[in-house]
Amino acid sequence: MNFLNEQLQPGQIPDAMQINWQPVEKNYLKVLRLQWLIVSTVILIVAVVLIALIAEFRKLPQLLLITAAWLCVILFYFFIQEKSFRHLAYAVREHDILYRHGWIVQHMIACPFNRIQHCSADMGPLDRRYKLSSLTIFTAGASGADLRIAGLKESDAQNLREFIMHKIKTDEQSGN
Repeated sequence: MNFLNEQLQPGQIPDAMQINWQPVEKNYLKVLRLQWLIVSTVILIVAVVLIALIAEFRKLPQLLLITAAWLCVILFYFFIQEKSFRHLAYAVREHDILYRHGWIVQHMIACPFNRIQHCSADMGPLDRRYKLSSLTIFTAGASGADLRIAGLKESDAQNLREFIMHKIKTDEQSGN
């Protein structure tokens, strides 16, 4: 059996942009916003405690500055969430699963099925409220999860998990 590893010319490489991306569920944006609302409330509580404990912060200029900074951070993060959410998508291909995310810094992750050791579907309290789930994929040689796709319908995450587990079992049996 001869090992072949022939060079491909740039024109022979398949176009990675010709992928039928599946966006995550729209309700996932609500989950992200609720999570940020909880975090921003904690930040607000810390700010109120600091204002109550430190007399210098109770002066009008500092109070206005703290309030304006808090509002700017909240609104900026909501803006970033909205823009980034539009880029959350995944695709399942014959030999791998792809995930893309990011607005300013865009990432595309490919996880080959023959490297997957285990995958799980899980959901937090906010996910349960909107019937969403996350698929977490673990590959060989890594200490943690290599790919996490959040914002899937609960049934889609379970079906995808079953498909992946069946695929890796079939590939192992056939020697791929």
